[in-house]
Amino acid sequence: MKKIIIFLSLIICTCISTCFASGKKVSHNIESQKLNVVFDGKNYDGANIYKISDSNFLSLKEIATLFDARLDWQSVSGKVSMKLKNKSVDIFVNSKKISFGKKKEKLNIPTLLLNNEVYIPVELLLLKDFSEIFENVITFDSKNKLLVISSKSNISAVRYYTKENSTEIVIELEENLTYTIKKGKKSIIVAFQRGKIAKDNIIANNGAIKDITYDTIGREAVFTINFSQKPRFVNSKKFKNPTRLVIDIEHSSSVDIAKPCEIILPETLATNKDMCKNISKEKKETLKTSTQDKNNKSIEPPILDEKIISNDSEIYDKPILEEENNDSEALSKVKVVSISENEIIDDSYTLIDDTSTFKDIAPVYEEKSKNAKIIVLDAGHGGQDAGAIGPNGTKEKDLNLQIILALKKIFDKDKDYNVILTRDDDTFIPLVERTNIANKNKADLFISVHCNANFKRSIAGFEIYFLSENASDTDAISTEILENSVLALENKSDEKKNILQKMLWSMVVNEYINESSELSSFIVCETSGRLKSQNRGIKQANFCVLRGSQMPAVLVECAYLSNYTEEAKLQTKSFQSSIADSIYEGVKKYYARKTKKCTGK
Repeated sequence: MKKIIIFLSLIICTCISTCFASGKKVSHNIESQKLNVVFDGKNYDGANIYKISDSNFLSLKEIATLFDARLDWQSVSGKVSMKLKNKSVDIFVNSKKISFGKKKEKLNIPTLLLNNEVYIPVELLLLKDFSEIFENVITFDSKNKLLVISSKSNISAVRYYTKENSTEIVIELEENLTYTIKKGKKSIIVAFQRGKIAKDNIIANNGAIKDITYDTIGREAVFTINFSQKPRFVNSKKFKNPTRLVIDIEHSSSVDIAKPCEIILPETLATNKDMCKNISKEKKETLKTSTQDKNNKSIEPPILDEKIISNDSEIYDKPILEEENNDSEALSKVKVVSISENEIIDDSYTLIDDTSTFKDIAPVYEEKSKNAKIIVLDAGHGGQDAGAIGPNGTKEKDLNLQIILALKKIFDKDKDYNVILTRDDDTFIPLVERTNIANKNKADLFISVHCNANFKRSIAGFEIYFLSENASDTDAISTEILENSVLALENKSDEKKNILQKMLWSMVVNEYINESSELSSFIVCETSGRLKSQNRGIKQANFCVLRGSQMPAVLVECAYLSNYTEEAKLQTKSFQSSIADSIYEGVKKYYARKTKKCTGK
């Protein structure tokens, strides 16, 4: 019996050795190229794509690192398990077999074991079961070697709006989630049960809040709102149509929203001296610290008070107004008002009569002010003019329209602004007609929204332009050529209008150039903490769409559609919302600045 057992053991060992030896001996020509990976809107370096026998493979080790997963190797069975959050994908080497827990599937191409490295076909990542285990949406563009991964989220956008005496934070939800609010050290922590969101942060530094950080921790999406001043009180409300949590933070000290932004402008810029300040040493240190915090993977969780304030109708009698040395003790006395689940406010109604029913009724907005400013919003390109096209086929004209429509929704809620769109669908409109729409309606501002492009895929960032006869730099020249190329699609009558427009522009440009530059400075400042992309600043160029405008006019280049990462970002609701918020807040602060100059206050 003993001899039989030894004999069988030798046979098994020989078979295993033969299997792995055969895997190593197979001759394969491996070609390696860099894989462009965009994970939740961020570039990821460290992954390659391998061409083996005319098929695309990925290194299992590199993919495990990408997803922060653990690999367990079982040499006897020839199986590698990739584990994440108590879930597992079992991969059998030199085989088409694959299993997700108890569910078994077959690949079209077998995995490979070559030189002690396991290679998996790209199709594995595109399987529905793989996406469900890792809770991601994954797409792959073989032509551009581009892998785009987006974490599944039921929280679509995080936004904030600043007023002198309050800051409004809006967390937009994809579904109705319960939440709790706790007081932290110089912060408020909001946790959504069953919430999912990719880790990120928004740097505000608006005088009331420093930043908003968020991440999925366990089975909750946790938001930390860090204060730069002690608030008078915090009031949270939950709304429907769309579902969102609105947190109003009343300031203990008013914030000067008319204060000029501290940014570096190009030397060629014709603008006011007080708008050309360099970033102060203190602000540089703040930005440096913020970057370090963002990149630090081991940030300690905030210290929380034990008391949970959510779903609690208690309102403290008197808000704390006086400054106290002990910030933690003072914050513990800040009153927090919260609405319970059965008291959800539905702002689709003038009168609330059935809060348990979702009804698709348009929200009731405040009546517009008699002195409301007229803003003409222009979605660049349209119709037969697609504009720039991203490496994954995204058309600029579609993105521009989505951003403009999102921006219109924000302005519509503000009684101080009336909005007119040059287009609200996929229509071609000649450049000269866009400015004419603004002139005919006696607009106060003209804002044209675009996405940039460059032959160099690495170029990325946000830019804003105002009109000048000469471009401010070589990149501005390239952008000018790109945006003016649509003239080739226009007819001869439009050419005559363009000549007339150019004559008009030479007469009025000096009147509006300083105001356009000042508006640009406020908008570009708002983008810095929201967009998380390179701020390429304010530039000048001779754009036909801005010529002839009889009001301050700017052209916004939201991001570079030619860049892999920014193409992926531009397609997300959160990024589009951040662009829209930046423009709106910039306009609002621009007018606050003008009012302050006029009144002298």
